[in-house]
Amino acid sequence: MKRLAALLIAIPLLVRPAAAHTPVIDAGHGGFDGGAVSSSGVIESGLNLSIALKTADAMRLFGVEPVLVRETDSALGEGSGRSAKSADLKRRVEIINSTDDAFLISIHQNMFGDSRYGGAHIFYKGENARPLAEAIQADIRAQLDPSNERVIKPVASSVYIFKKASCAGVLAECGFLSNARDLELLGQDGHQKKLALAITCAYLRYESGSLVGSTEEG
Repeated sequence: MKRLAALLIAIPLLVRPAAAHTPVIDAGHGGFDGGAVSSSGVIESGLNLSIALKTADAMRLFGVEPVLVRETDSALGEGSGRSAKSADLKRRVEIINSTDDAFLISIHQNMFGDSRYGGAHIFYKGENARPLAEAIQADIRAQLDPSNERVIKPVASSVYIFKKASCAGVLAECGFLSNARDLELLGQDGHQKKLALAITCAYLRYESGSLVGSTEEG
């Protein structure tokens, strides 16, 4: 945490006022759509929202005003079932695509049938987003989870929001609800703050142009 704090202190010296993007922070799921649910009943949507809000707060400390897709435990589509889910996803895309110079940061949690698998995993859309994904993955490994050997990957083409969004972005799967260690950590306020700071540190370095490829078109 001391190393992360030192990095945060140095970041304002790196960030250029003419940052090109507006971060759009998407807390996945919400309301009737809770997302994944752990065996003990922990619902993904609440964790996503808590980490997203902490990430927004961290960004504001450095003068970056993000757009939050949702700020409460609610969906963006009414009703229930497939039509409501479709409406929710379409509304998220509308928010993203109506934001000038948007850069999408979507917060989610993973789930798998084998509880041995754990650790945060970062995905990206657009080659210009790759350096940011690499930086977030590296910062999480260095600051939170040295045993995490996961390698960044492109977002699957089936992920609706990224498929329809007109901007580049990253998808942060912050941990596995099916892994006991991850689940315990994800429920801790301090761990959520560290995740938020890792995302923020990497994003600010990205906007400063200090990450290779961060000024390329995506």
